[in-house]
Amino acid sequence: MSFVKQVMGFWVRMVADAEMHLKRGSIEQACLTWHKAIDHMGGVRSARTRKAVSRMRSDLRRFRARGLRCVVELDERGRDFLAGA
Repeated sequence: MSFVKQVMGFWVRMVADAEMHLKRGSIEQACLTWHKAIDHMGGVRSARTRKAVSRMRSDLRRFRARGLRCVVELDERGRDFLAGA
């Protein structure tokens, strides 16, 4: 298996873990896992990564109104990622 496939496989598992934490109500853990997942993307901006980050921002929408710092920071990072920054 190529290095790129290994990294993407790892990334996909991290995204799934972040989504699981969010569904279980572990907001801080979900944010931490998402940050790690974005770190491991290594600048890859494929359709798959963009879709996952868009879904993350949508999933976090209901928590933004609470003003949770980890959510606000992650949302900003997701916005920057999608903007190509």
